[in-house]
Amino acid sequence: MGKTDQKKPGDPAKADAEQEDGAVDNAFDLWLRRGLHQLYDTVANEPIPEALLRMIEEDRKEKED
Repeated sequence: MGKTDQKKPGDPAKADAEQEDGAVDNAFDLWLRRGLHQLYDTVANEPIPEALLRMIEEDRKEKED
């Protein structure tokens, strides 16, 4: 593995990349994923407000014209 291929500290782990400390990275990725889901799933599942949907549709129509 060349210098450009080495993982730098703070870089997000790539799922398909082989890493020397893969078990640690996988554990961290799992912890992070669970934490983010726990924090943001309720927000992501909220319905989109009607006013925002209306604005998106109006913008889409303007771009078509």
